[in-house]
Order: sequence, then C-alpha cells, then structure tokens
Amino acid sequence: MIKPLAISAFFKALADPTRLRILHVLNCEELTVSELVRLFDMPQSSMSRHLKVLREAGLVTDRSVGPATYYRAMLDADPEAPDAPLRRDLQTLLDVDQLALGLRQSLERIIALRAGENESFFDRMAAHWDALREDCFGSSFHLESLLHLLPAQWTVADLGTGTGYILPALAHHFQKVVAVDSSRGMLELARRRVEDHKLANVDLREGDLVELPLETGEADLALLILILHHLADIRPAVLEVGRILAADGQVLVLEYYPYENEVFRRQMADRRAGIAPEVLRAWFAEAGFEHFELWDVPTPPRPDHDLAPLPRLYCLVARKRKVCSTSAGWTEKEP
Repeated sequence: MIKPLAISAFFKALADPTRLRILHVLNCEELTVSELVRLFDMPQSSMSRHLKVLREAGLVTDRSVGPATYYRAMLDADPEAPDAPLRRDLQTLLDVDQLALGLRQSLERIIALRAGENESFFDRMAAHWDALREDCFGSSFHLESLLHLLPAQWTVADLGTGTGYILPALAHHFQKVVAVDSSRGMLELARRRVEDHKLANVDLREGDLVELPLETGEADLALLILILHHLADIRPAVLEVGRILAADGQVLVLEYYPYENEVFRRQMADRRAGIAPEVLRAWFAEAGFEHFELWDVPTPPRPDHDLAPLPRLYCLVARKRKVCSTSAGWTEKEP
C-alpha cells in the first residue's frame, strides 16, 4: 500500500504542467540544468525549484560529470513496489513519441548544440590533452593497465631497480616483487618509494647482479631495465638471471644500441656505450634461453637535448628453456 504522504507528494509533483513537461523531456533525454533552462526559456532558479520537487518525489535523479550535473527521469521501479503501476503508466504516457513537436525539435537542437560544444572543447584542448590526462592520472596509467595481460601470481625480479621507479606499477599487479640493487643510496630512495606507496609485497634486497640474492628458480620474470651496460662483465650476470628464473621463466631486457656519444656515456657513467643485441642474444642463449624477440623502442627525437644525440633503445625478450635444446629461435618484430 502506498503511504498517503508519499502518494500526495507524487501527484503534487505532477500537478504542475511545467514540471510534467520537464519530466517528459527528462524521460526522453538526460540534460543539465543549463540545457533545461535553454529548452524551457526560464530562469535557472525556477528550473532548480522544479527539479527539487521532482527529485524529492523520487521522479528525477542526477549525476555529476566534471563541473556539470545531469538530470534524468527515474520512472523505473521495483515491480513489487507499491507505486510501480503508476510509474509504468507514466513511462508509457511520457514516451518520446508523445512529446509535442515543437518541444521535440527544441530538444534535438539542444542535443546537436551539445555535440558541437563537445567537439569545440576537444578542438580547443587538443594541444593540451596529453598534459591534462597525465596531470590527472600520471604518465604511465595505460602501461600499468597492460600489465594485467600477465599472470598476477608471478614473482617478478626487478634487477638493478635503482630508485624503484617502476615498483608501484609492478606491485599493484604481481603477487610478489623482488627489487635488487647494489647501491645503498638507490635502495634508500626505492625504500622511501615503497613506504610512500604502501607496497607490502615488495622485497628490497641489496646485492650484485653477478651474485643475485635470490634463490634458484625463485622468479617467474626478470627485468633488466637499462642496467647491463653498467656492468664490467655481463656474462656472469646473464648466467645468474638464468639461475634465479623458474623453468619457462622469462626475461625482459631494455638496452641501448651501441652509440658514439662520449659526453652521454660520461654523464650517465656507462661502462659500455651500448650493447649490440646479437651479442646479448648470444649470452642469453648460452645461459639456457630461447624464443628470442627483439624490437626497437620508439622514443621521441630530442635534438635540442643537452646530451643529444641520445642512444636508440631496443627491447629483448627470451624464455628460459624447460629442457636442453640444440637451437634457439630468433624473431624480430616490425618496428
């Protein structure tokens, strides 16, 4: 049974012809207050009062989108609700086909104008759109989303983690992250990052890449992000990566192609001016890896950079062999 006060408010809200027309329009299209004001040619204060009555009667609901608030009719109801028959009848009566022709044409113009305003907004913001999104969501939110293509139960070893720049993205997806670096200064910064982001599943370990502080087969994925060119002897580090990976584990290496910029090398304290990918592939094949993939990493040209010309980057991925094999595959992706 509908309570008398509730049904009184229900019919009181509908008794005003203007409110009934507003509800009719909102049953056909979701609109903002400013669009309703334009449509009905009335002061915003009057429109707000009408919407308040309709909302209090449970006939209208609203949602915020940025600075705007959108209103729509709320005539759907639980079939068991006492006022369900009334709402069903209203939905039928307030169908778009029953809208007066002049009001329908005005509504169509409002929607067309909204689309034009949206297009103008994106035209105006085109040059600033990337900066706006990065300011709101950071510069790597799309890359962090792609991590979800990989198994969440993996243990990932970030070898040469440095300041732990990528630890938040890794920790938010993978079950466990082991971050290794030989520099106590770098590890302290990584520790602060871990604490600031409350990353309970990150294990920071001090150690050298040629004698990794991980158990044999402990990791499912090893990351070597711009680190191997800092080593005096790469081969022992590659063998260690093979040791700490589980059977069928994978390694991802991001490295410089060989370069000739001595100013860059000194500034970055690089022991090697890049590593040829075929050399790196041979070391990993010797360490028991196969199914190699190599691709160039696109980077923006920065001719005005103080350290220009900057080295080109490539990525190498390989999988640890489950059993001994006499050959290792080699494929290259299109750049």
